[in-house]
Amino acid sequence: MSTREAAPPQRPGEIRDGDPRSTGWVEVAIVAAIGLVLLLVFLLPVLFHDHAFPVGPDVPVYLWWGRVAAADGVSLVGARPGAPVLLATLSSALGQGPVATLAGVQYVTGPAIGLAAVALLRTRADRGRLTWVAGGIFAGVWATHLGDGYLANLVFSACFLAAGATLAGRSSAGAVAAALLLGGGGLAHPSFFVVGALVLMLTAAWSVWDDRGFSWRGDAGRIALAVAGGGAILGAGLLAALAGPARLAGDTSKDAYLRRIGAVETLRRTYLERFRQGWTRYAPWVTLPLAIAGALRGNGPVRRFLLSWAAFTVAAFAIVLVTRSIPPDRLLTFAFCVPLLAALGFVWVGDLVRRRTGRRSVAAAALALIAILAVFPALRAWISSPDFVDASEMRNAIVAGRVASLTPPGTPLVFVANDLDSNGLFHMAHVFNVARAAVPVDRVSDVHVFVGSARDLLAGRPTVRGVPNHDAASARTFEELPAGPWAVFVVDGLDDDASELDLPGLTRWDEAVASTVPPTSVPLPPPGADEPAPSTPGAMALAAVRTLIVLVLVGFGWGWWVTGETAGAAALATSFGLAVITIGALLADRLGAPIATAGWATIAIASAGGCGYALMIVRLRRARRSPDGDGLVRERGSGA
Repeated sequence: MSTREAAPPQRPGEIRDGDPRSTGWVEVAIVAAIGLVLLLVFLLPVLFHDHAFPVGPDVPVYLWWGRVAAADGVSLVGARPGAPVLLATLSSALGQGPVATLAGVQYVTGPAIGLAAVALLRTRADRGRLTWVAGGIFAGVWATHLGDGYLANLVFSACFLAAGATLAGRSSAGAVAAALLLGGGGLAHPSFFVVGALVLMLTAAWSVWDDRGFSWRGDAGRIALAVAGGGAILGAGLLAALAGPARLAGDTSKDAYLRRIGAVETLRRTYLERFRQGWTRYAPWVTLPLAIAGALRGNGPVRRFLLSWAAFTVAAFAIVLVTRSIPPDRLLTFAFCVPLLAALGFVWVGDLVRRRTGRRSVAAAALALIAILAVFPALRAWISSPDFVDASEMRNAIVAGRVASLTPPGTPLVFVANDLDSNGLFHMAHVFNVARAAVPVDRVSDVHVFVGSARDLLAGRPTVRGVPNHDAASARTFEELPAGPWAVFVVDGLDDDASELDLPGLTRWDEAVASTVPPTSVPLPPPGADEPAPSTPGAMALAAVRTLIVLVLVGFGWGWWVTGETAGAAALATSFGLAVITIGALLADRLGAPIATAGWATIAIASAGGCGYALMIVRLRRARRSPDGDGLVRERGSGA
């Protein structure tokens, strides 16, 4: 069975992507336009709602992870070193605060996913422009499902799609590039690296079947080498990240707390409830029929990759839905095979309508309606995404952090998490992360949270409200507090009961912060450069643009080395930038370079990008000496 995708007959006057006329600046402009449109889409919640922080519940986690990684090394932030070291390096190099940097990276990874999808679909033999334009937009909009705070997932998704694109190009350089992308993306989210590796190995198995055997120079061999290489980079990075102080303990999410205390049934109900509440945003009544139609088109590496991904998603989703061992919706948010297959079906529908009616205008109107129906639910949900960090609560927490700096090192800093409207589990994790983001970096390990009333805490007892989950959390957090004396903090916004600010035994530092820390003759320290002060929509939008420019500049050489053409390089540049900066920054950190300083951070970024441009120059020189003008080694007789 042939591995070459069958291209439909070329119509008179049609320009295919394989035609030299289609590889110039027109396509570069289209790729750039897709990226800018998706960037605007990702900035919509900020611009519509005047947010002071990026959207998503994990924002305070990444804020304190990035600060700690910059100041004290990546070993303190656990088993996902990629995102913290990426944030720390970009913050230092761009001279931005942690909030703007996080917003910049978070809102650029969505466009990176869309552009990587463009690169993947452009490798098809029948790669009409409408196919990859639709694929880029559909995949970019699908990325909004991960956009509300799941930064590590976003980074890996962009790198994974880009790795699929480089492998579909069927070159030796593509396999090396895929390993680099998988390794860099895997450092952001090692668990999803495992998922991606399984998808790729399923694709490799299908390739062996189609090719009637295994060859290291064939599709299966290149996939195997890429997965092995990416795993080696990931393994080396994780081992290197262990060197240094041990990981800081603490539950950074409600799920982590429930998992730690063994509340399995509660956790499973939580997973299922999230899926029930959000499944309509995937527009399954539109995307699934289109994806099924798209699955029937072509017969090459891109189709094998997407269908293998789809088969894995269906099987894994069925298992997870029964066992509820992980959130079912997380598998769907990662299933970019759905919008990409839907893009293929989308083009097929347009061709069908045009052939049946004989009118391009009717086909265009039908496609416009389908596109609106496919993306509107996701866009509606995305635009209404809340910022889980309130500007006033963070300002108050920062004041509390300055007060905390007056206490002796090692003093337990106990923040009261008093949510009067819920069982307090999400609020507990939220207060913990906000407090760690707000206190001085050298005091992050001293932060503790008590769920309940400050009145009860000062009286030496947990709070009992008759709500089982709340009362259990209050008792457990009280029992887990270290030996005193404590420095107790009551912060407006973190404690819903404003009357507790005036409890006996507390010092009122301002109208929103009270603490057991007594006044001293030493004034509060001035604001620090790394404090997560609230930002503005304009500052976050500017940070996103600056981040996009940096990532494109860093990754363009790598993209050109693999593709040999400007449009393909532009489509892959952002994903390559994410991967190589992550690897370079982690290497610099482990070698002792202070990435918290602008100079060393810039050197790490420039070195990561410079390697790509060096390879690009090598390819250009080889291309001049090569009879066919191509400096890549391709499998004889293979096509994309």
